[in-house]
Amino acid sequence: MVADTYGMSKLRRTPVYSLLSTESDLDESIHLFVIGLAEQVDLLQDDEQNSDFEGLEERAAVLAGHADRMGYPDLARVVQKVADSCSEEMKGAVQKGLVQVTEIARCIRLGHRGSA
Repeated sequence: MVADTYGMSKLRRTPVYSLLSTESDLDESIHLFVIGLAEQVDLLQDDEQNSDFEGLEERAAVLAGHADRMGYPDLARVVQKVADSCSEEMKGAVQKGLVQVTEIARCIRLGHRGSA
């Protein structure tokens, strides 16, 4: 995949690790974030499926902030782009972004399981 509006040159196929994984005081918070990530992605997809751009924008913005605080800047950046696209109701950009969010989340879960 070539560079796109989400700033990623290609979808990742490798594990993604938190940039904060060496900070032991965040271990439990990172773990809980990653464990809940699949559900959060499902909720984003549900909002998109229901054309709830307002709900999707809000949920994506919250997830972007949480991803950034947990040391996942790539996820935060892509999810924020989804939120920004919602405010303009750019359905194609939202769908494309959600595909990338799903892929990054999968790689984060791979990295999390690999670090345990």
